[in-house]
Amino acid sequence: MQKPIYLVITELFPTSDSFRGPYVYDQVRAIEKDGRYKVVVLRPTSWLHKEKNYEYNGVKVYRFTHYDLPSDMWPGSNTWLSLRAMDKCLKYLGIAYNDIAVVHAHVSNNARFANHVKCQNAECLTVLQHHGYDVLGLSLGRFSTKEWHRKRALRYGVRECNKIDLHVGVSKEILRYLENNEGIKLNGKYVLYNGVDTDKFFKKSSRLSSKNKTFTIGCVANFWELKDQITLIKAVEILVESDCINIKVKFVGTGYTREDCEQYIQEKGLEQYFEFNNEVDHTQLNAYYNTLDLFVLPSYWDSFGCVYVEAYACGVPFMTAKGTGITELISETDFEKWVIEPHDYIALARNIKNYMNKHEKQILNSAIDIDTLVRNYLDFINIDKNTVAE
Repeated sequence: MQKPIYLVITELFPTSDSFRGPYVYDQVRAIEKDGRYKVVVLRPTSWLHKEKNYEYNGVKVYRFTHYDLPSDMWPGSNTWLSLRAMDKCLKYLGIAYNDIAVVHAHVSNNARFANHVKCQNAECLTVLQHHGYDVLGLSLGRFSTKEWHRKRALRYGVRECNKIDLHVGVSKEILRYLENNEGIKLNGKYVLYNGVDTDKFFKKSSRLSSKNKTFTIGCVANFWELKDQITLIKAVEILVESDCINIKVKFVGTGYTREDCEQYIQEKGLEQYFEFNNEVDHTQLNAYYNTLDLFVLPSYWDSFGCVYVEAYACGVPFMTAKGTGITELISETDFEKWVIEPHDYIALARNIKNYMNKHEKQILNSAIDIDTLVRNYLDFINIDKNTVAE
């Protein structure tokens, strides 16, 4: 008997040239591994770029053209052309709308495609997954500061989102941001934390004990203001000034605030305590995490943060700031050990010092294995597709 189709529609998917969207790839593989569905991945591509279908690490990705205006000039423009292109893609693949049991779109701009499938097959469950706090894309494009554009984006986003059966957030906080938009009425919601493929990220038995070696802190993120790497730098400065000199921070990432961070380090004469790398190949990240004693990213506006759980899966505890979705996995009684107020480098220095002295075990209140998280999610949507929105 042929399995029902689980249709994924996303622009967030890796290629041979770009690793953007690795979590969506891992999620697709976890759904395939569960065995209940045949997963088909569609990737909308702008009419400005002629790109072909491709395969990434065992997953075939089929492209169809969307006809959005450049720079998100008018959200929802030319929708009928984009839907027609998806129709042609599915026809080419030999997929009838009635064969689709679930359509899972990523980010609100793709809600229109899920809703189109629902129009053709009323029995299909529509799922829309949100990955960032700007859930309706109000800050996207060169016209995002214009009031007329924000009103259009809000009106269009609310209209499409209100048709969706189930909204999935990578944290509770992201769903709260969505619900705060005027006019939003969620038919159903589910929190699906970004899980880890434990075949890729795991603690190596060869990891060295931290005794008699340099205490190594890792930080993987783009150098943006919201990631707040400068708070970590200032915390380490305090530690060095208090004679805690057997310490090293290994940064990975690029971005517009990196130059300021490097300049601050140079002005303070702290060069020997910091190392900068532009990137680490994703296949080498497990090895990188296994060189660390602690992972610190004091980001204060992040919907979740895959890097935290990647480090944790490798046996490395993490520290962060309030405002980041990952804090939902830390019990409030443990907050003072692992979570700081945004920009509070004094508290961060204290927490790092305490961990260096005590090596207290970090315990999360949720599973992080993606297979477990996805299986629980699939159980949820299969209880009864007619009542999932209740």
